[in-house]
Amino acid sequence: MAEINKVSEKARRQSFLHWIYGNLTCFSQEHMQTFGYLWSMMPIVDELYDKDEDKVDALRTYTTFFNTEPQIGTMVVGLTVGLEEARANGDPMDAETINGIRAGLMGPLAGLGDSIIVGTFIPILLGIALGLSTGGNPLDRK
Repeated sequence: MAEINKVSEKARRQSFLHWIYGNLTCFSQEHMQTFGYLWSMMPIVDELYDKDEDKVDALRTYTTFFNTEPQIGTMVVGLTVGLEEARANGDPMDAETINGIRAGLMGPLAGLGDSIIVGTFIPILLGIALGLSTGGNPLDRK
């Protein structure tokens, strides 16, 4: 029986941190978050594949255009980690399928994230902070 490749907790954590801290790495109008996404998939691909050729083939999947709302984008990264794990274990999952799922999710999740986080959550926090700041520093009360 063939050995089943499983993504470790360490690799998932590294992938998450790479996305959180690097999703806007090399941001440009042509590529947007493509390189941050590629960087977040590197720990996963490195762990799942032994041969360098297989790693290169897998990473080519993540060089296509990608752009979504950064905080909500973690869901797309997490989903593709599972898809990459399935592909590494021999499931009939090709790069086109993975890119189709990514492309199908990045737009709707960007709209959702922009509405909730940028359009609602941040203005509420700013309103609270501005209200607290009118009386001076709340930590410096005597």
